[in-house]
Amino acid sequence: MGITHADFFRSMQPLLESAEHAIHVDGVTIRLEPGSVEIRLGPEGRRSLGNFHLPRTRIELRFQGCSLQAIDAFIASFDTRFRRGGG
Repeated sequence: MGITHADFFRSMQPLLESAEHAIHVDGVTIRLEPGSVEIRLGPEGRRSLGNFHLPRTRIELRFQGCSLQAIDAFIASFDTRFRRGGG
C-alpha cells in the first residue's frame, strides 16, 4: 500500500472504535465474529518515480476462524477506509 505506518494507524481508528482489538508495533489484531484478523505491517519503504516519491508499506491480512461473510464484510470496510481518490 502507498502509506506510512502512522497514516495506516490513523486511517484504522474508525474501524477499531466498535471492535475488540489489540494494537501492536507492527500491526493490529481485530476480533471478528467469529474469529479474528491480524494485520501485519512490513517495513516502511519508498517508491520513486523520477523526482516523485511515495511511501510504501507491505500489508498482510491473516484471517483465523472467520466465516466467509465476516471476511467479505471486513475487506469491504477496509477497502472503503483506505480507498484513495485519483484524478
